[in-house]
Amino acid sequence: MKYSIIVLVRVLMITLMVVSPLTAVAYDNKMAVPLRPGIFLVATPALEDANFIHTVILLVSYGKDGTVGLVINRPSGFSLQRVLPDLKGIEKRSLPLYLGGPVSRNSLYILFTSDHPPPGVQKVFDRIYFADWKDVITPILQDQDLSDKIRVYAGLAGWFHGQLEQEVRRGAWVTMEADQKMVFTDNPLSVWPLIFNIFNIREDLLVQR
Repeated sequence: MKYSIIVLVRVLMITLMVVSPLTAVAYDNKMAVPLRPGIFLVATPALEDANFIHTVILLVSYGKDGTVGLVINRPSGFSLQRVLPDLKGIEKRSLPLYLGGPVSRNSLYILFTSDHPPPGVQKVFDRIYFADWKDVITPILQDQDLSDKIRVYAGLAGWFHGQLEQEVRRGAWVTMEADQKMVFTDNPLSVWPLIFNIFNIREDLLVQR
């Protein structure tokens, strides 16, 4: 089961890494929204890391021990049921698997909405919660109210203390309040272009190497 996740994620991440990176004039980011859980990091044309080009990341934790987030707009093209066919209790859900980031790619993480979250989960904002423990995730996948939203991610994004602040100051990211509808949209590939237009991050700044 775990081997299936490892193979799938490695193949997908290698594919992403061979895409030609972009270079651009740095975007003037005023960081109107301070870094904290419950905000979006939106990649700008100044960001050249192939892991994060055209990504939108929801920060789930932020503090002196570092920062953790999940890329919300990079579907893998595979379902969780296909990757983990032996996982019982999820037959009633159609659960696409998302690529949450380049860190801990062999592990699963979830975002979900709930009015009555179980113990051991972390609130991100509003009704959205984050879980990263295997003993917590499996019951949630199996028992979560079908009226609630849920997303499953392989891997996550992480920064050491002070690292993300430097990237924001360089203009690699813009920050904005997170939006629940964007987190759980049925069309995740539309999220970055939509925000791109909101911030007017001009297309003519994108230059292929």
